[in-house]
Amino acid sequence: MINKNIFEFPIVYTNTIPRIALGWGAHETVGDECKAAGMKKALVVTSGLKGTGIVEEIKGIINHAGVAIEIYDKITTNPKDYQIMEAYKLFRESQCDGVVALGGGSSIDTGKCVRVLAANGGNDITTYSVFLDPPWEQTLKKMKPCTVPQVSVATTSGTGAEVSSWAAISNTRARAKVLISGPNVHSTVAVIDPLLVRMQPREIAAWSGFDALAHGVEAFVTKVQGPYAHGILLRAVELVYKNIREFTYNRMDNIACERMCWAATMGGIGIGFGAGAGIVHGLGHQVSALTDCHHGRINAVMMLAGERYNQPAIVGKLAAMTRAMGIDTTGLTEWEAADLWFDEIEQLLKDLEITPGNLSEQFGLQEKDLEHIINVYHNDFCSQGNPREFNHDEILALMKRVMHNPY
Repeated sequence: MINKNIFEFPIVYTNTIPRIALGWGAHETVGDECKAAGMKKALVVTSGLKGTGIVEEIKGIINHAGVAIEIYDKITTNPKDYQIMEAYKLFRESQCDGVVALGGGSSIDTGKCVRVLAANGGNDITTYSVFLDPPWEQTLKKMKPCTVPQVSVATTSGTGAEVSSWAAISNTRARAKVLISGPNVHSTVAVIDPLLVRMQPREIAAWSGFDALAHGVEAFVTKVQGPYAHGILLRAVELVYKNIREFTYNRMDNIACERMCWAATMGGIGIGFGAGAGIVHGLGHQVSALTDCHHGRINAVMMLAGERYNQPAIVGKLAAMTRAMGIDTTGLTEWEAADLWFDEIEQLLKDLEITPGNLSEQFGLQEKDLEHIINVYHNDFCSQGNPREFNHDEILALMKRVMHNPY
């Protein structure tokens, strides 16, 4: 029988996004949001944010609204499966009925996982990992929807986790970074306050900000066509490119700070509007699973190599992003405009003091780890959406090259 499907992805699905509160002073509404969601006792999930005073500030605001709290503050970058189980144990034993996730993507994704566990009996969190094989739809069908509310308070301008329906965690036994999802897993409300975001250290501002750029880039060039998201993603690319330098080197630049907040949220929405990610995220996830490097940093480190690999399949889209960034492409061919995009990103990385590639020198990655990385990536959503189809030998050659070279 003739296959009548014209497109590889004939149906594009979108994820639900939460209500969003973004603006100066938005964090002062967190207590009211907890109360409105019906919380009587909230588990605050955070990395601790030591030295910022943010946890203490939010604690006072929540308590003032008449909501009690417990705090789990042991979350690290690339949240680990055992940290999530510890947080859930505290949630259950303290008889909490809501979650406040306070921090970057690691804290927010941990909050989502606690709610998945609360809805589905508290089994090992890795039980709810979603892959291409077995098909992720089958996994989700077996899961009960999350009913515990979550207020997500973002303190970084990059991950977009506050508006996404996925959680990325480290499966420490499998030495892999995996995605967790579930019905109704998205935040109840996302609170993004530039007053909190501008308290990031310079290094985190650069790395997290580049994560927002990686979302815009990868979700725009993916072969999973999500036209709802295209305008949002191009705007995210523009906002990051034009503001990340200023924000990194002066977090008190209020205009740049606010625009980075908008860009981060746009990137998360764009991915959830059916666009997805690709090879940069897919390989980067697995490098971070083995080396525990920061998610935004590895996306920045892999960006040039990943999109050079994709370039033959995305010339027009690279050119479109070059124009969106405000670069004059008058008189250039599409291929020349696409090449110009790489020049601009290379300069941006230099300005942010981020070294591309050189995975061995920067993270201690070993060549014996490459087969494991590629095998895990093959079963990840990112490999399915990447503009170039999966080819083991080509990707192995790519990874061997960036072990000791920029791209």
